[in-house]
Amino acid sequence: MKRTLSFFSRGRIRPLLFGEPLNGRDRSVLLRQMKGRVFDPSLVSAVVRRCPKGFPAVIQCAPLKKGKPFPTSFWLTCPWLVRLCGMRESEGAVSVLEETLKMNRAQWTAYHCDAARIRILSLTPAERRFLQRFRAKTWRALSKGGVGGIDYRRGGGVKCLHLQVASWLAVGRHPAKELLQRMMLPRVCDASSKWECICSF
Repeated sequence: MKRTLSFFSRGRIRPLLFGEPLNGRDRSVLLRQMKGRVFDPSLVSAVVRRCPKGFPAVIQCAPLKKGKPFPTSFWLTCPWLVRLCGMRESEGAVSVLEETLKMNRAQWTAYHCDAARIRILSLTPAERRFLQRFRAKTWRALSKGGVGGIDYRRGGGVKCLHLQVASWLAVGRHPAKELLQRMMLPRVCDASSKWECICSF
């Protein structure tokens, strides 16, 4: 899937971001994939990454929920990848990522800053103007929140592997990309029917 990112989108009503609109099958699949998890379908704005079998793997979420900042721009929905992240976290993956952050803090901070830009540019120009003028606190929260809403001004952080993997797969880059590539294997499940992706229509 071709993904386009524009941090500065002069002359456009909406910035060029990621993904493609959800189709009817996507909505049904997502409800099955997210079964048992807190999930608000109204926040989903696009499918950003699909698995080789065509099912949603990462979605893009709206930056606001009922007028308040929603911290997760990219949400990992693929049940196999969610389970794999949980396995790697139990093996200490978050601690390993935190060590890479300490050794490369400038790149991590820049990455979190870019995540804040993505969230802000997911708003329409009119929404941005309204927040800057009438909702300064909300605007500041959006401006300083990196991946998963992490405050990048304090050097950022990891929070959890699921967030980092979703952001990496969506954007196509990450300060610890090579490490994530090694951690997240195998990246494709052996059978979609085992992971709530197959729907009957």
